[in-house]
Amino acid sequence: MDKVGDQEKLREMLLFFLEEMGATQVELSEGMGVSRPLVIDFLSKKKEYLPVSSEGLVKLCENLKSHKPSKRKLKKDTQEDKSVITANELRKELGKIGADELLESAGFLPDKNQSIRVTPERFFHIGQIVALLELLEFEDLLPTTREILTITSNKLTIASTKFFDNSYQGEDALKALIKKLGEPHPTLGLKLKLEMIEKLEAAQKNLHNGGKTKFSRKEAIALFLSILIKQRTSHENSLHARIKKLEFQTLSRSIDYTDEYCDVYSLLEEIAFDAEYKLQTPGLSLQDSSQTRILDSLQPVVMAIVTCNFGDNRDNREPLEWIYTSSNTMVENAISACTLNMGLKEDILLTISTNTLDSNIHSLVETTVILGDKQQYQGIWVDRDSMIVMLQAIVCAVKQWFADQRQNNKIDNNIYISACRNLSELRKRLTQVRKAFHNFQFLDEGCQLSEIKKIAEQAKKHLLDIPHEDIYFTYRLNFYRCYCLAKRLELRLSIFQGNMINAKYLIKELREAVENIDIFQLYVDRNEIAPIEALIRSEIYLYDLSCGHNPLFFADNGRKNWLELSEWKHKIRGIINTNSCYKDAGLDVYESLSEIHGNAARMYFYVSENRTTLEQAANNFLKAAYYALRIGLIQRVARWIALAGRVWVRLGDSKLSLQALKLSDKLAKTDLTTGHCDNFSQAVISEISLLSGEYLLLIEHDNIAALEKFIQALKGSTYLGLNRRICDALFNIFRCSETLSNLSIKEGLSRVFSESDKLIEANKKKLNPISNHTSEKVLDLLCDLYSREDNPTWFQVREQFSTLAAEIWQKWHQDTSQPGVETIHPISERIKNQTWLSQVD
Repeated sequence: MDKVGDQEKLREMLLFFLEEMGATQVELSEGMGVSRPLVIDFLSKKKEYLPVSSEGLVKLCENLKSHKPSKRKLKKDTQEDKSVITANELRKELGKIGADELLESAGFLPDKNQSIRVTPERFFHIGQIVALLELLEFEDLLPTTREILTITSNKLTIASTKFFDNSYQGEDALKALIKKLGEPHPTLGLKLKLEMIEKLEAAQKNLHNGGKTKFSRKEAIALFLSILIKQRTSHENSLHARIKKLEFQTLSRSIDYTDEYCDVYSLLEEIAFDAEYKLQTPGLSLQDSSQTRILDSLQPVVMAIVTCNFGDNRDNREPLEWIYTSSNTMVENAISACTLNMGLKEDILLTISTNTLDSNIHSLVETTVILGDKQQYQGIWVDRDSMIVMLQAIVCAVKQWFADQRQNNKIDNNIYISACRNLSELRKRLTQVRKAFHNFQFLDEGCQLSEIKKIAEQAKKHLLDIPHEDIYFTYRLNFYRCYCLAKRLELRLSIFQGNMINAKYLIKELREAVENIDIFQLYVDRNEIAPIEALIRSEIYLYDLSCGHNPLFFADNGRKNWLELSEWKHKIRGIINTNSCYKDAGLDVYESLSEIHGNAARMYFYVSENRTTLEQAANNFLKAAYYALRIGLIQRVARWIALAGRVWVRLGDSKLSLQALKLSDKLAKTDLTTGHCDNFSQAVISEISLLSGEYLLLIEHDNIAALEKFIQALKGSTYLGLNRRICDALFNIFRCSETLSNLSIKEGLSRVFSESDKLIEANKKKLNPISNHTSEKVLDLLCDLYSREDNPTWFQVREQFSTLAAEIWQKWHQDTSQPGVETIHPISERIKNQTWLSQVD
């Protein structure tokens, strides 16, 4: 006998007879005319199919209705629960309904029903046609095919006035529908009907718990149809995904306007309008710019976090967090969170139709989604929360797409599900690390070098493991992005901690990954990754500054061409379009614009003596601050504004530098959460302490007050190993010590280092918890000076501070020099000449 039909569905039906109707294996064997060993092997999946005839299946149903169930085979709870339909009742109902459902499960045509039931592959698409029909009378519908009539009969039977007779008036329609479904319905079949009743009752209970106590006729029908479609198509799909929660986090922050920093605020406003206009930010209006404060009126950058129970079956599901961030609407961000993490390409056509099913505030919402252009996949969902309904409908459409691709052998079930899980986990971890990085949380476990390396390694492994077929392209692209972003964080960590040798190798690795994308078999326009490449480039700026080998970098004429700031801005903005992985300005776009402006400005600040160039640097620092403000990186904002203030100090602008000091101090301290130790807080605000000290030294000429600020900056930057700030603080201590011939070392240090942080050998680990090499040298110097019995003045030991600063820069230079080549770092030379970071005319 030939193998026919969906043998898994036949197995499910026979198990249903065993478990719910109290049938025995002997009863099944004799009824179908198949030997008992074959039945046993088939039920235990030792055999793939059962050689059964349609006559045998019809005879089995006739035998079941004629015999009583075996009490020994019945579930105990079924026997005791009076609310459950008994096995006897099920057998009687089977006699009324007939063998159609069993025949269909084995691939045979129905025995009595004149219309052919729809095949599962086509059921969903036909169901969507029916879903668009309003509550028509049966005679108003002109039948087109027997298949459409089959599914239509389900809806129209329920929608007809005959089904909802006057007896249900006064009670809710869903309750009446569930009650009516207890009667025989040949179009549903016995097993499917029981499943529908169970699902409808569960939906009713959940909605009741949420405050929905009554259902209209239209709501009941829509709920029935959405569940029916899901039940009829679910066995074709091994992908299970259910949206459980949707959250939004507004990343953008605003700045309160006050007279204390009004001029700096106005400069930020000018930058804001120009920046968002070029980024084509939604909701930006030319007319609004003069009427409202733009920093308060812009559409914020929002992060959507969708929690989805996801897996290959109901028992193997786990909650995944799907994240997407942009300046678009909350709805668009939520949609993109789903489509990106489920592997859809950015340019896929998505049509969404939403219908409110009742007029009261507790109304259910029905959303239909059409996915694709030439080949369309559709999803339908009904529930109360309109956003959740929309996302679940999208998920349903994607599941149909997945089932179709799987059936055509275009996609592998395990590869796809693993890719979705792995990408979700990596993007979540990477987002957390990036946030921790910006908040200086280098001592936390989630921000350790080992975690960053692990993310990069796993992303690269997943990228290389996934097949190169186009259907997996989105996953491969996003694993590549995770890899590059994690390696960039590793590079940033190496540079600011002064490990230039490691930074050199990381830059080589990243350049190969960016310039030769095809080594990953990822064929994509390089412009697609412009924001990520710009983030990497911004770190290379700092590496080249630290190493001091590039002569163009230290020449005003060559520096501008080398930085290519205008070109990078154009590349980043140009990538934002509907066909790109950057449809909107989001986390990567704003951060790359911030870092490329800020780090380019740092180049000018540290090496330029030209007034015009420094004015431009201050403006770029403010641009960096603004872009960081858009994605809520407040500590980064405070730092960029502080650096702008340090530029204004060099320019002799007392007004703007003081305003920058007040604003950056306010932002940084407001964002510092309670519970941090003083050393950590001093580390976070160390750039602001440098600004404060330089303002006191170069504008107010108060060397004693300036010294205290510089010692605070040195202590804080030493605590977290912030190498360049250490050098800045050391040189500034040298500068302000030239007039401090009456202030002793111990008196100056004791103003900052309390008794618990006393500069002794036992406290070195506490003052340098990350064991940074440069920090060790600083603490060795300070402890040595503090322990001297002669207690020298600051003037007497001032050159030890400038010497150490020059040595640190020179070590970076030597670590990255060619073997046998001995040259001096240009900044080391300027420190020795006492011309570094001086004011300009």
